[in-house]
Amino acid sequence: MNRIVFFLVILVLLSCTTNREKLDLKINRFDRALFLINEENIDNISVELEKNFGTFNEVFSSQIMQKGNLTNKQYLQELLDFTHHKDMREAYDSVTILFADFTAFEKELEFAFWQFSDYFPSYPIPEITTFFGGFNYGVVTYDDNIAIGLENFLGENSKYYQLLGSPQYLRFQKQKKFISSNVMEVWLNEYFQQYLDGRDLLSQLIYKGKIMYCIDKMLPELLIENKFRFTIEQMNWVVENEASIWQYIVNEDLLFSKDEQKYRTFIDYAPFAKGMPAEAPGRVAYYIGYKMVNEYMENNRIDVEELMYLTDSRKFLQQSKYKPTK
Repeated sequence: MNRIVFFLVILVLLSCTTNREKLDLKINRFDRALFLINEENIDNISVELEKNFGTFNEVFSSQIMQKGNLTNKQYLQELLDFTHHKDMREAYDSVTILFADFTAFEKELEFAFWQFSDYFPSYPIPEITTFFGGFNYGVVTYDDNIAIGLENFLGENSKYYQLLGSPQYLRFQKQKKFISSNVMEVWLNEYFQQYLDGRDLLSQLIYKGKIMYCIDKMLPELLIENKFRFTIEQMNWVVENEASIWQYIVNEDLLFSKDEQKYRTFIDYAPFAKGMPAEAPGRVAYYIGYKMVNEYMENNRIDVEELMYLTDSRKFLQQSKYKPTK
């Protein structure tokens, strides 16, 4: 009897493992289908876009292209003009070269969402749609799915970002190595930003720390600087100066401040964190929050999903026992 029970347990475990390994992330290349349009096939292609890409076709029309008030005939003409515009066509050619093979990203995101489904089993797993939207949007969510504007990840030296007047610190973010961390941050924000309870810096950095804690779990092979979307030098600086950053936040009475103008550069993209040395990158609070959340998880018995629902920031700080030292 014991052998039979043991055998059944092994079968159940194998079955669970097999099911977990079957996560097959669907990747839809809307960008490729869209740029096949010409005057002869436009009616057929428009039908295929609606049939094969579901609600994203509507999202692309109304939100990304912002053409919701046009008649169908007018919209199709807009698509034709858009895909045959000299500058757009040239930019799209860069996308086709850089993202001819999306396999590496597919595998990385597939593993990330496999992990996500393990930590958050009641939440949906998206389909991924890639698109070219004229540099309007990077990563967007729609109907429990995600879309990636590939033209926003052509590399920091791409001439298009310079022509658009993007500052260097934002051009740096336009690298394809940041796609997966971008996707996971947007996806986590979609479901958990409602649990950001308060506009003070402490609440903000704890929430950002939770997001980075999850990204760290879901993209374990990604370099730490790429998870935070820092340069190697910036990453090294925040690691080495963690205690000084925390001390500055406390001493300058920023921790409980609700004046976002005072700490905006600590949580948003910026050339540097205002008030700190030039080496301190924008979004530096992400790292402080990440370290605080790590401390919290080490000192409290709680699973990752429960972590995301916690909203009392002062209690969180106390229970984390976070006290970085030099």
